[in-house]
Amino acid sequence: MTWNLVEVIGYAGSVLVALSLMMNSLVRLRWINLAGALFFAVYGLLVGAYPVLVVNGFIVLVNVWYLVRMARAREYFTQVKLAYADNAYLLEFLDFHYKDIGRFFPDFDLAALKDPHIVFILRNMNPAGVVVYTQADGAAHIHLDYALPPYRDLRTGRFFLDQWVPRWCEEGICRLTCRDQAGQHGSYLQKLGFQAVEGGDPGIFEFRACESSYCKNAE
Repeated sequence: MTWNLVEVIGYAGSVLVALSLMMNSLVRLRWINLAGALFFAVYGLLVGAYPVLVVNGFIVLVNVWYLVRMARAREYFTQVKLAYADNAYLLEFLDFHYKDIGRFFPDFDLAALKDPHIVFILRNMNPAGVVVYTQADGAAHIHLDYALPPYRDLRTGRFFLDQWVPRWCEEGICRLTCRDQAGQHGSYLQKLGFQAVEGGDPGIFEFRACESSYCKNAE
């Protein structure tokens, strides 16, 4: 069977629209759905199916409108630092999201950590994620950096760094480390400014806190 370019455009639109419905992130859903509708609009134009062109052109405009609106929306970020690792809400949260956490941090074991620091990140007062870290040898070691699916963008991580890096710098903690336990977290870490550590344990990423723009002492 030989496919021509018009058929390829039509099938590409179908695949993208179907793929958009599988996205947990609303932003990703809108972007992929926009691309699918754009392909369908082009397909409708090429085959002379003008109702297809009109409907999908409208869908493109709707997606653009919502994406602009979401980009301009201001979210209220705050954090809650837990005093104890046996906090009832924390334990329920980790248990409820156990499988999803295991996809990214299969080796995470809160009970095995000595003196863990636990910080919940809230967006518009809704729990967006949790960070668990320990401090040793002048460094902060991140053992869990989990975000709920709707909040898997860079804003949650950047808010955490913005709040904590200046404090760590004042305390003489100039390095952050995090291990990509499942090979799915490295890209996110690099977008936040982490760099892969060469010659050490595989999957270890390091962030030079005191050299970053988050630290007020950085040049």
